Amino acid sequence: MNSSYKPEDSLSQELPIPEVMPPEKTEYTCDVLVIGCGWAGLNAAVAAKEAGADVLVVDKGIPGYSGLSSFSSSHQWFDSRFGDDLDACLREMTMANEYLANLGWYKEWTKYSEMIYERLTSWGFLTQYPTGADSGHYVDGDWRHDDLRGYREEMMAYDRRTKWVETLDRYKIPYVTRTMICDLIEQDDRIIGAVGFHVPSAAMMTFHAKATVLCMGGGSFKPSGFPTGCDSFDSDWLGYRHGLPIVGKEFDDFHFCTSFAPGNVLSCNSWTYLENIWLCGGDITNERLLPRAQAEAKNLILPRIESATRGVGAYTRTDVQPASGRGSSVSKDPSDPRRGKWTSDLPKGNIYGAAVGMQLHLGSGIWCGIDDLEGKTGLGGLWVAGDGCNGSCVSGGSYLAATGFTSNFCSVQGYLAGKAAGASVSDVSLPTANDRLLEEIKDEIYAPTKLQYGFDPNLARDQLQAIMAPYWVTIVKTERSLTSTLSLIEQFRDEIVPKLIARSPHDLRLCHEMKHKVLCAEMKLRASLERKESRGYHYRADYPFRNDEYLCYLTIVRKDNKMQFQRVELKDEWKGDTTLPYSKRYRTFRFPGENEAMHLENDPSIPSSGWNPSEAFHTEETVKQ
Repeated sequence: MNSSYKPEDSLSQELPIPEVMPPEKTEYTCDVLVIGCGWAGLNAAVAAKEAGADVLVVDKGIPGYSGLSSFSSSHQWFDSRFGDDLDACLREMTMANEYLANLGWYKEWTKYSEMIYERLTSWGFLTQYPTGADSGHYVDGDWRHDDLRGYREEMMAYDRRTKWVETLDRYKIPYVTRTMICDLIEQDDRIIGAVGFHVPSAAMMTFHAKATVLCMGGGSFKPSGFPTGCDSFDSDWLGYRHGLPIVGKEFDDFHFCTSFAPGNVLSCNSWTYLENIWLCGGDITNERLLPRAQAEAKNLILPRIESATRGVGAYTRTDVQPASGRGSSVSKDPSDPRRGKWTSDLPKGNIYGAAVGMQLHLGSGIWCGIDDLEGKTGLGGLWVAGDGCNGSCVSGGSYLAATGFTSNFCSVQGYLAGKAAGASVSDVSLPTANDRLLEEIKDEIYAPTKLQYGFDPNLARDQLQAIMAPYWVTIVKTERSLTSTLSLIEQFRDEIVPKLIARSPHDLRLCHEMKHKVLCAEMKLRASLERKESRGYHYRADYPFRNDEYLCYLTIVRKDNKMQFQRVELKDEWKGDTTLPYSKRYRTFRFPGENEAMHLENDPSIPSSGWNPSEAFHTEETVKQ
């Protein structure tokens, strides 16, 4: 593809493609390259700059307007000034997150989270302002009559999307926009930069760096009821391609959309974007641990299984969720700003599938090791940070103890990765990238533009969505459903992905994103087959119970061009009391069919589902009570 694209290059003149000239500068050199600029990327860039490094940020969109960071609805931090109890917090993370939580990372978060809160406040992200309901733009609590435009115009001064660029400018950190990174430059087992292309013009972009920090987010197979348009598993593909282990692919996220308007982002998520970020935390005590986790499971895990299997009722006016709050501090100190998450009335999502393929927050991505606390990968010069990029597994197998946790934790992780990367470059010389290697990367980037015949990536994206969206693939999993779906994905991988054709720069981006999404789909299916139990956001109807033989992280690595699994055993102190009988150890909630499979008496104090899969699925394994 040429450096600029002309209208006559389009096969259809009905919608001509405007000519876009390449950027004036297409090659950069820096000490620290930060790829992606959400919570993690912004904090990584500033930390590296404070460490004395020459920093450059590159984003696939525009910082603040791409990814999911600007849609954060709450912010939690640990604050010892108001009596936060570390022991209680650790106990909650252990139990509520199904004994898979990485407590090493959680303890590290408690050290830095207050500092991050104060930093983000000083940058203007956490300013509190009137809600939609309080502003007068919200008519009789009826979401269908919201004056979204009027509210936005009145509150424009608080628009958090602008804060990312304002902060970069404050620290004099340059940034490159609308550039998709397609590969890392690896030389002598070290990453020395990255290569991609400017999406509007398709011009090749080359970045040479002493250290690189990936903060590229997660992804979904196609955004429907959640604004994940720029997220496409790019970092998973880069890590796997360069031999790094990928973790957490069996755990799906829980986001709901409305069955009557499943593709309408505004209907389910408009207020999370328009309103302020709510301040949470300090709501954990030993007495509240179990009831809090049970309430979260009742709201977040069981309904998605029930709605997927039983179906949903007809929409009525009562499906609008009234204003409510959670995550407020229990310190009773009037100076404690953590008032909790209070949302305006919203349409209540009633079906899972707002972002098919979206991973469990903070549980999926590149695995850096059981003792890592800075995001240092197994390749020299490469760090990773943030949701969907660093597979820290801090949230274990669920997200039941983490209201508002993601935005602060990603910022902490970015800060630590950027600080380490910035400190690493003082005695490092910038190597010269091999010209032949760069040419090979370039040929691969532009391969879809050289095909005469092929498959349109827009159609392929819809086909992938159709394969991965059914509830028996991502919600109620069995050996049969996973294996049959995997055969379709393998055919997609072998027969469709190599033939994806790009007729425009935008199509070129979609071609690469599709390659990344299909890889992730295969990982998800294989990881779900490998974990033969149910835990957190992973439900196997043919193994509807927890099995402590799987108290481990499952990582996927590439060997002989095939996916292979490795088990990472947890530290004993992370596993809870393994001597307890099953019925006492697992009291947060019961999966459908779990009581029957484990021969447990029904306990009304433990949330459970009314759906019993025992007649539909035969369980060959049973763990003794």
